[in-house]
Amino acid sequence: MSLRSEPAEQSPGRSSAGQEALERLLASPGRRRAALGFLVAALGPALVSLLAVGPATRRTTVPALLYLLAVVGAAAVGRLWPGLLAAALSFVGLDYFFTPPVHTFVVSKAEDLFALAMFLVVAGVVSASLSAALEQRAKAEFREHQVRALYHVTARLLSGDGLDTVLADLASSLRSLYGLAGCRVLVLDKDGTPRVRAVTGTMDGTAIPPVPLRAEGQLVGHIEMAGGPATIIGDPERQVLETFAGQLALALERARLGEEAERAQLEAETSRIRAALFSSVTHDLRTPLASITASASSLLEEGVPFSEGQRQELLRTILEESERLNRLVANLMDLSRMKSGALLPQPEPVPIEDLVTSVVRRLHPALAGRTVRTRLREDIPPVAMDVVQMDQVLTNLLENAVRYSAPGSEIAVSASRWQDMVEVRVSDRGPGIAPTDRDRVFEEFYRRDVEGRRGGTGLGLAIARAVVAAHGGSIWIEDTPGGGATVGFRLPFHPQPATAGQAR
Repeated sequence: MSLRSEPAEQSPGRSSAGQEALERLLASPGRRRAALGFLVAALGPALVSLLAVGPATRRTTVPALLYLLAVVGAAAVGRLWPGLLAAALSFVGLDYFFTPPVHTFVVSKAEDLFALAMFLVVAGVVSASLSAALEQRAKAEFREHQVRALYHVTARLLSGDGLDTVLADLASSLRSLYGLAGCRVLVLDKDGTPRVRAVTGTMDGTAIPPVPLRAEGQLVGHIEMAGGPATIIGDPERQVLETFAGQLALALERARLGEEAERAQLEAETSRIRAALFSSVTHDLRTPLASITASASSLLEEGVPFSEGQRQELLRTILEESERLNRLVANLMDLSRMKSGALLPQPEPVPIEDLVTSVVRRLHPALAGRTVRTRLREDIPPVAMDVVQMDQVLTNLLENAVRYSAPGSEIAVSASRWQDMVEVRVSDRGPGIAPTDRDRVFEEFYRRDVEGRRGGTGLGLAIARAVVAAHGGSIWIEDTPGGGATVGFRLPFHPQPATAGQAR
């Protein structure tokens, strides 16, 4: 009983192994095509041979043409070897079923023997020629597809798409194009350490010599591939890969240089901002701190009789300089939020006259001795704005007007309707701003020295532009009629997404 059970236990294993072998055989398109070609090579001559059961005929012309058609079909489907097999089977069928004496392999006439020989030669030549032509056509189409796929990857690299995304698409394209089990792209770091930038599939398959990526004679990386059952990489494919690898290496090198240039530019910008911030803090913090310290020390000094007016003046100095420090810190915090992308407004409908009146009233001490003329049109509907942020914008503009205009000169604030937006203007009677400087004044830490007056921190207009742009508006500078500078901005009545080019 044990002897019977042993074959029974091994039989499923052998059946499974045979099925797996068949699946591996039919895994690639080439093998499937060959299998189908051999099937056509067997069935085609067999179907033509069925004509022998019909009415007897002494002519072999029609069967020979049909056999030749079967050879052409087998060669077209399965290429050379199925075509040759069909030619051999057709030769046998033509001899056995249609050449007298039938049902034998004996040829009674020399002319019939010559005809059979010519049929075999013609069938073989047709099969070989057709197979070669189809193979060349398939190779040409494959190479065209290969070049198109690789060119698409190169074009994406040149267009500035993300490097990691393009390399991942490249690995996937190579894997599907050549029937690879896996593919990965490695790029060398500055210290020469290879780093995997893209990988697809598994690298456990048959190892294929890697394709080096060289730019100007320097190795910048390589492409590693693992072969599978359907892998197709010959010398022609290798040549195309190496040619493409040169272009890819140049693109990688350019991307690396671009990243280094971007990092260097970022470091330079960071250093500039750090130096400007340090200069701003050292100058703009020391002045109010010195005033606060002097006033507080005077008040605390024993034995010094102060009148009520003098004491109020010292306390007022402390308050004003403290508010100045508070505004400086607020500007620095706004700059930090602007750099981090966290300057997100929370708009709500607010009448524009409420905003202007509130800011002018709060800045009354700084505006003392000046005439502030406000012109607010009555047809302006409420504007969607973040009140705190827009309060800061208008405050910065009014402080700039005070800083850069002569004491006692007039400052004008106007608001009017412009299409579906509100337009606010702050005008002074100072020296104005040259057209060449009107874009620069919106840069961070840019200061103007006018007739001995040193500018502020250089953050007011930069923050104003960022806030207005975040509200979906625009800001600009123009001349004031009669002399001076006017800073204007527009805000939409309803919330709109900001765009990069809205701040002018």
